[in-house]
Amino acid sequence: LLTGSIVLRVDEPMAFEAVGHGRGMGVIATLPSTLEPTASLVSSKAREAGKEIAINATLVAGAFDAFASGDGARHDALVGEAILKLSPQGDVLVLAQASMARVVDALPAGQKTIPILSSPRSAVSHLASLVNSSKETSCR
Repeated sequence: LLTGSIVLRVDEPMAFEAVGHGRGMGVIATLPSTLEPTASLVSSKAREAGKEIAINATLVAGAFDAFASGDGARHDALVGEAILKLSPQGDVLVLAQASMARVVDALPAGQKTIPILSSPRSAVSHLASLVNSSKETSCR
């Protein structure tokens, strides 16, 4: 028996957050199988919010193969290049895979000119707010 449980799709808070940052969305993925679903989710959240957006969906060629073969440095360099290339073209960047989140931490602060969102950070932040809200409600 589960009482008060929360079920959360890990990339949904990220997509919702992205829509709040403006109209120009960059979506970056290293696998085609995650690029389209993530772009579609962002589009869906924009429709729910009544916002019109433009999505620049970009597949980072070679990055997943590098990651899968154990060449994390090459993966990170390719993803970092894509982030730097897309940043001037939009209001926010969405990373379609959790494995890319570490690249953001390695970028110098001056190169992070727009919000760069990843599902782990957005999901944990959203979950924390849900838990805190639940605690406040149960204390009343």
